[in-house]
Amino acid sequence: MTVITIEGRLGAGGPDLGRMIARDMGLDFIDRLMLADIAKRVGATVTALAEQETRVPSLANRLAQAIQRMLHRSVIAGMGGDPYFGPGIDQLLARPYSEMEEPPHTSAEEIDEQHFIDTAAEVIRDLAEIGNVVLLGRGGAAILHDTPAVLRVGVVAKMEDRITRVQEQMRIENADEAESLIKHTDMAQHRYFERAFESSPIDPFLYHFMWNTSDVSLEYATQVTIDAAQVMSEKGLKWAESTFAQTEPTSE
Repeated sequence: MTVITIEGRLGAGGPDLGRMIARDMGLDFIDRLMLADIAKRVGATVTALAEQETRVPSLANRLAQAIQRMLHRSVIAGMGGDPYFGPGIDQLLARPYSEMEEPPHTSAEEIDEQHFIDTAAEVIRDLAEIGNVVLLGRGGAAILHDTPAVLRVGVVAKMEDRITRVQEQMRIENADEAESLIKHTDMAQHRYFERAFESSPIDPFLYHFMWNTSDVSLEYATQVTIDAAQVMSEKGLKWAESTFAQTEPTSE
């Protein structure tokens, strides 16, 4: 089972890197918009999900059904808290970092922000348990920092390269406008990490390694990350086998 988290600065190429890794390894790629899509499907009725099972399931449907089964098991076992999917959860999970640049001004805003942090963390953990995914953003490296065999990757780049990429991908003609967007997003991302994890999105201790895409190509970064992920998967399998062997009851 392979789980890779990627956290990158806007314009550093994190989404492209994640998609390339997922494609080459045959993994599911999950970004904030996919999280929102999954949430929408988990919140669907049982009848609707049953109807979907008669068709070839989409990525979002498959993961939504898996998460729903996990929620069901946790409730039965008495281990889970209140289900975290409810009305408006898809909009909550789709929220970009830029919307969190300013600290909350009221207690209601503070509660809403904490709800977002808690929900995102719980979804990330569930997706990691399902496995075989590349998780982009949302602090996956911090959330899964102590989870064995999860490869945590950071992505940075020089400002001029980030501006160029943002202009190309977002069709922004003015370089100053692109730079302003990048700076505001950096501030919001930093505030999110500080509030949620008491850390920084560019804290090297959160990651196994960080790519500077101004100095290396995405193709090179993809191949080395894949090699590292394969080693981590083997390490995780050995850890699981060792743990199981220690807890397995011996016959008399």
